[in-house]
Amino acid sequence: MSFLEEKQKTLQRIDQSKKASMDKAIEKLVYLINSSPDYYTTSSCAGRIMLYKPSGRKNKVEWIFQSHDFVALKNMSGFFNNIPKEQVWFRMDPPIIHICAKDLMSADKFLKVANNSGFRRSGVINLNNRIILEIWIPERIDTIISKNNELLVSRKYLATLIKEANGKLKSTRNKI
Repeated sequence: MSFLEEKQKTLQRIDQSKKASMDKAIEKLVYLINSSPDYYTTSSCAGRIMLYKPSGRKNKVEWIFQSHDFVALKNMSGFFNNIPKEQVWFRMDPPIIHICAKDLMSADKFLKVANNSGFRRSGVINLNNRIILEIWIPERIDTIISKNNELLVSRKYLATLIKEANGKLKSTRNKI
């Protein structure tokens, strides 16, 4: 299958992410990448803030709260009314984009642009059948906040985590 045929097939697929739609904050960049004859996106996320119960498997993680927008402590009020027995973690994930490049020269060109734009932890993650680039920023927060139905941090500290996460999200959105 040619690169163009593979691109068309991939871009026609239904979104299989948990959210099942593209994040508005990264939409223009995704369309710009996909308009190039040398690249297409395979997945993307503009970054998010969430509360989750961890699992040994990525697809088994239970989201208690998640937002791809800026948040406030009041957005998480439901969590305080019913703190789970299991561990709950607070996380801010940075933007991440997976891109298929037509060839190694195109991949190198894109990686240079990404690096100069602040996406410092970008690289090639697959060379088998396709050249897949992973473009991301190492701006992340990930910490436990409750266990055994007990909040392990104060609401003031959680408010500070949210403020820091919103700041990181804003910084990474500027890089997008």
